[in-house]
Amino acid sequence: MPTIVAKKAGICTAAGCGGRILKGEYVEYSAATGTRHLECASAEQGRRPNLRAGRCRCGAQVAPREGSVRLEETRLNGRHRKLWRVDCAGCSRPLPPLG
Repeated sequence: MPTIVAKKAGICTAAGCGGRILKGEYVEYSAATGTRHLECASAEQGRRPNLRAGRCRCGAQVAPREGSVRLEETRLNGRHRKLWRVDCAGCSRPLPPLG
């Protein structure tokens, strides 16, 4: 991931962190993972916040700032395609352990 200077404040997307990122701070960034503190660059992927309204794969309408988003990359007719998919709070929850 490239290191950049944050142009605006935000939240670290690494699992287990969720700390504030300040404007002017050096961060790691990629489209798939979002902005992360330098020390969180190798951590597992957390949830990216949903900033726009959308429809989940289960059919539920998801309001802005609810649920989460994920990046889905596909190839269609030889072209690389990136799509942001919205997950509602129910679909974005991890499954409970079996047993």
